Amino acid sequence: MSGNVLTNPVLKTVKVKGEDRQICELRVMCSEYKSDGNGGYVQDDTRTFPVQVTIWHEGTAKRVYEVVRVGASVNVIGATYVRPWVNEQSNQAEAGVCMDAEKVTLGLQRVEAVQYRAKAQPDAQRATESAPAAF
Repeated sequence: MSGNVLTNPVLKTVKVKGEDRQICELRVMCSEYKSDGNGGYVQDDTRTFPVQVTIWHEGTAKRVYEVVRVGASVNVIGATYVRPWVNEQSNQAEAGVCMDAEKVTLGLQRVEAVQYRAKAQPDAQRATESAPAAF
């Protein structure tokens, strides 16, 4: 899943098998993709939804908390599930998409390839630059 971060990550301490562990939670806005009919896919802007992401690996959780901010593009790999709850204000049953992340990487929204070439130097200048200095 990939998308843009909706909230700054929150670092929490929870008990896991009797030990304290730091986890990180954040929300990511995702979009579904649909077939374009030519073997490719296009983003379906009408079907966007927030995903509650929980990072259980302590090292990854701390790093995401330090680096990721609102608006960042991220790619998340992990288990996705639907979690139901009751809205306390309306007393209605609701559900949301959640994900237990195994891996989180920053997304590249725009990549530019630039090729650098060394300036050509005259042979005489190149010879003096590479010659050892005289003492």
